[in-house]
Parts: sequence; C-alpha cells; structure tokens
Amino acid sequence: MLTDLHLQKYIQGMLSEKESKELEAILEKNPDMKARLEVLKNQSEVLGKPAWQRIHLERSTRRGSRTRYTTLLPALLMLVVVLMVAQHWFARPGENSTFTMSGGNGSGLELLYDAKTGWRYLDAGYKPTDSLTFSIRAAGRFHVAVAAVYGRGPDAEVVMTWPDAPDRLYDEKSAKPVFIPAYKPAGGEPPVSASAGPVAPTQIVVFYDDAPLPELSGERILDLLSSHGNERGGLDFQYQVFSAGR
Repeated sequence: MLTDLHLQKYIQGMLSEKESKELEAILEKNPDMKARLEVLKNQSEVLGKPAWQRIHLERSTRRGSRTRYTTLLPALLMLVVVLMVAQHWFARPGENSTFTMSGGNGSGLELLYDAKTGWRYLDAGYKPTDSLTFSIRAAGRFHVAVAAVYGRGPDAEVVMTWPDAPDRLYDEKSAKPVFIPAYKPAGGEPPVSASAGPVAPTQIVVFYDDAPLPELSGERILDLLSSHGNERGGLDFQYQVFSAGR
C-alpha cells in the first residue's frame, strides 16, 4: 500500500529508477493516489524546492528517459557550490537570516514572507512592508496568534498582528492568513525609529495550541520574553520567538 512517505521519497528523488517506474505504473491505475501525489507536490512548491528536486520532477515527465550519472554528478556538485555562495537566498530562520528563532517551547511553525520570487523563509531580503504568513509543520489543528514586538526591554511596544479566534483552526493543508507586522505610527514617537515610515519589528512571537489561546496582553508577552517562558505554573500553550539580528 502506497503511503505519503513513499510518495514524498518519489518527489524527492530518493527512489531508484526501477522503483520510480513501478510507482508510476501504479499511479496510472490509481487516480486517487495520483491526485494525492499532486497535492504533495503543490505543498512542496509553497516553500520552494531545491533545484535537485526540480530536476527530478522534470525528468519524471519524460517517459523512457535515462539518467546519465556521469553528467548529473558534476551538475550536482556545481549546484552545491552555487547554494553555498548564495546561501542567504535559501536560508531558514536561524541559518544566515535576518530573523532567527531565538526562544520558545515549540518548533511546529515557520514564518514566511512574500518576496518577489514567492513565499520564502525570513531572510536578508525581508522588508517591514512585506506580507507575512505562517506554515504549520506539526500534525494536528491549532489556534494561532502572532504578535510583533517593537523595541527591546520593558519599554518595548507589542502589536497583535494576527489574534486568535474561537472558530479559527489551522493545519498543514489549510489556507493560511496573510498579514503585515510592521506599521506606520499614527502619531507620537515611533517605538523604534524617529522616521514616520514602516518600522521593522525587533521580534515576532508566534503562539499556538490545539485549544483556544488565553488572553495575550502586551504586558504578558513582554513578561514571557523576559522570563523565557518560566511562568509560575508553566504554560498551557506553545510559542516561538523570532528575533531580528542586531
């Protein structure tokens, strides 16, 4: 019986040529599994695929083609060099990016921004005017809230950019919201910069749980950041902190 793991290995080029042909023959006779394969391909395209995956998918559309390993191996080595030189284009949070995941008790969500080339992990190309969304990497359905923090320390300002709601649940496949954490202050002094333009947050905090989230006031969020989650009685929800490089 075919599983999602088997299909993912096929998409990622981890099956042998014989196994790939056998799988393709099965898919031709099973429209449901073929449709499931397309869903998995589309999900991988949301975050972008490494070039070696694109090579495999293009190759699989050509029946009877044979891989010339003497040509493919040097191409892969060249690709590795290119990726190392341009690593910041593909970096996930924590890997040479503007924002790094700096704290929290969870790891099931990722933040992405709407770059000119499509949705990408937060990297050096992120601007405060770029739209953000999140991607769920854990099994289950979750309530999600996102807060942007401007400034540092007890005087920082917290803006809830995506609040939780009792009827909003997200999983790996559901459509995700689009929002912008940076804002243009209406009056008074901006929290970070003296300019009136969009201000980039210093931290973005993502909260999630399978039950509705509690009230997350700005004061509580700042206390959570300063105590690193060491609240009395512990936390009933999970959170992740993404901090901008200084």
